[in-house]
Amino acid sequence: MEIRDQKKSQLENIAKSASDAIQNQLGDYKEKGKNLLIVGGIIAAAYAITRVFSEDSEDESAGKKSEPSFVGTAITGMVTSVLLTLAKNKILELIEQLNQNEETKG
Repeated sequence: MEIRDQKKSQLENIAKSASDAIQNQLGDYKEKGKNLLIVGGIIAAAYAITRVFSEDSEDESAGKKSEPSFVGTAITGMVTSVLLTLAKNKILELIEQLNQNEETKG
């Protein structure tokens, strides 16, 4: 009976270790996925704002295009710059996390 209890205990420890490893891996994927969604959202927002402010507005009745305004162009430039900087920082943060994970595993 004692040998059986020891083997049972060993198997329970192995199962717990495997379960903990899976939970840690899932947590890593969850964090990486969240960061990728944030980066994607930032890039999508930058694209949408750029499209809103930089599209040439057409006067449908006259069929002529108007020049984009200086203010619209300036706002587009600032917002795009800020959003792309945020995306760059998030990407660098994600790369740093990946490097730290590789260092701890290896």
